Amino acid sequence: MLPSDDEMAKMSDNSLLGLYWNYINRLQVLCKNVIRLGSLWDGGKEICADEPYRPRPPCTVYSFGIGNNFEFDEAVVNEFGCNVYCFDPSINKTSQQISDHIWFYDWGLGSKDWVTSTKWQIKTLHSIRKKLGHLDKPIDILKMDIEGDEWNSIPQMIATRSLDDIQQIAMETHFYAPGIGSENVPGRRQLPVLRELYDAGFRIFMRDRNLVSARRIDEKVNKKYVTALNEISLIKVH
Repeated sequence: MLPSDDEMAKMSDNSLLGLYWNYINRLQVLCKNVIRLGSLWDGGKEICADEPYRPRPPCTVYSFGIGNNFEFDEAVVNEFGCNVYCFDPSINKTSQQISDHIWFYDWGLGSKDWVTSTKWQIKTLHSIRKKLGHLDKPIDILKMDIEGDEWNSIPQMIATRSLDDIQQIAMETHFYAPGIGSENVPGRRQLPVLRELYDAGFRIFMRDRNLVSARRIDEKVNKKYVTALNEISLIKVH
């Protein structure tokens, strides 16, 4: 479904954007019961409530990228009764318990454990799960809205098998985005991450487009509009 890395290395940026657009908009599996949790605008995510993917207590959800908006996390608690662990180093909020089922930590998600020049603590998913005592606890939903750093984080998750026991991923993808906490990842290195997710068993069941990022693939040749900022939701097929 995606060309080899060698083939993509020869493609122009516009061709890569078109390839990304075509891939991201093809649903790969059917979920009959899709639930929107959180705002219909920014911050909400689509979750599959089909069996066997529907979260049931005592379910666990990791939510990366809050932006002082806990609507998604509260909706998860109300809909499924899960325990939700929220993470964001950028909102000037100290780690604390928010409610009976919601905990907040001022950590960011990345490909390594380090501290940024802005004093943000960045940790890998494996390190976070170990610190919280969750290495043996399956994660029902992994939500990511981390402004481009998904491209740095996911390969490390796959390499350490941190995604093996995760049922669903709901994330915002930022094609060509530089990333806030880590180094820039060019488009020809972002697309293989989508292939790695597919090879790890994850299939896209829902996608949405952020029209703020609308652009033309090529002003001179192709007038087709695409978006470089998209929401995708995936389930791990059994």
